[in-house]
Amino acid sequence: MEIDVFDQLKGTAQAFGLMYHRYDDRTSPENKGDLRIYRILGMDLDFETNITTARELCQDGILYIVIDRYQLYRMSFKYEKSIVVLGPFVTDVTEDILPGVMEKNGISVIFQKELQEYYNGLPLVKDLAVLESIVMMHMRYLFDQGFGISRSYIENFTYKVTRYDELQLLEENRISMEAIEYRYKIEDRFMAAVSSGDMEKVLEVEKELSNHRLAPRVASQFRNNQNALIILNTLMRRAVQNADVHPAHIDSLSTDFANKIETVKSNADLKNISREMIRKYCLLVRNHSLTGHSEMVRDAMNYIDFNLTEDLSLNAIAEKISVNASYLSKQFKKENEKTLTDYVNAKRVYTSLKYLAATDLPVQSVAELVGIYDENYFSRLFKKYQQTTPSKYRSLMKGE
Repeated sequence: MEIDVFDQLKGTAQAFGLMYHRYDDRTSPENKGDLRIYRILGMDLDFETNITTARELCQDGILYIVIDRYQLYRMSFKYEKSIVVLGPFVTDVTEDILPGVMEKNGISVIFQKELQEYYNGLPLVKDLAVLESIVMMHMRYLFDQGFGISRSYIENFTYKVTRYDELQLLEENRISMEAIEYRYKIEDRFMAAVSSGDMEKVLEVEKELSNHRLAPRVASQFRNNQNALIILNTLMRRAVQNADVHPAHIDSLSTDFANKIETVKSNADLKNISREMIRKYCLLVRNHSLTGHSEMVRDAMNYIDFNLTEDLSLNAIAEKISVNASYLSKQFKKENEKTLTDYVNAKRVYTSLKYLAATDLPVQSVAELVGIYDENYFSRLFKKYQQTTPSKYRSLMKGE
């Protein structure tokens, strides 16, 4: 099978976190990058003229490494009527770059924070020679055998400088900050919805949140989508914590989703994980939130959650948490509107659902896993809380 060198090169760029563009005489270059930052730097925004000029001046077989007066690096080469561009990227950390860039280009200190965020978001290529070698290897596949491949450094490259009114730029910054503040307000509403366990409300706010993402930080759109989902996982973890769910429950679910996000291969998978996260975090709140409960009842509920296979009689639990059994019974019913025994039985039946749906274990074994050692008693309890038998529930879940 013939190798598509440009696809291979694009993959290399993505591996380094670099933006990749290929322009030919049939494509009209768009303004690529953060236009506001370019205005702060005073860079010429006429990308079409820049690409046209590069197409005229560049020579075949030469890899151009362009370092501009802002210490931004780009790599480019010409192939037939195409110009391939990788970048921008940096080769040093922001703290070592930015002070000199601002002084050299006469940029006001009022834009330092904004520029710092921009430079921090650029890919950092620690070993420029390695990247050069890989790109030149791809170039050798493109050009005829024996065609000389070389590199050329262009340092202190200067664009056409256009100074923009600082007051106008500051006003744009104010508007930009208002947009960011609005996004954080949506995040607060999203977390409040998750904290309540209201899945319908969460889905409603999540749609609004998805339309107010901050600017992408890396070239790969898939990686940006992964990062967005990581942020969503963090928001929901914090929201569930606000609902007074025990940290052990939160950590288990959060870690599981973090691993899933990192191992998926497609945007469709990320979308499915997003929906699964919303459902499971809301269920976590519904089933394990301790909001509104006294410390004693919280201790009892947590002990029940983490010790389903132990003796969970009223006296046993009271002894474990060092309280009076009669007082615990009265207070538990007052706060949960059900007796402690009824709560334990419902919790055991609910926990058994995942074993029935996801395994082929015998019903007796499932019952033992949730602390009930009489299969008939388990079946009676199951029917009381689920209005069906364990076997029928399993068949329904498996589509039989």
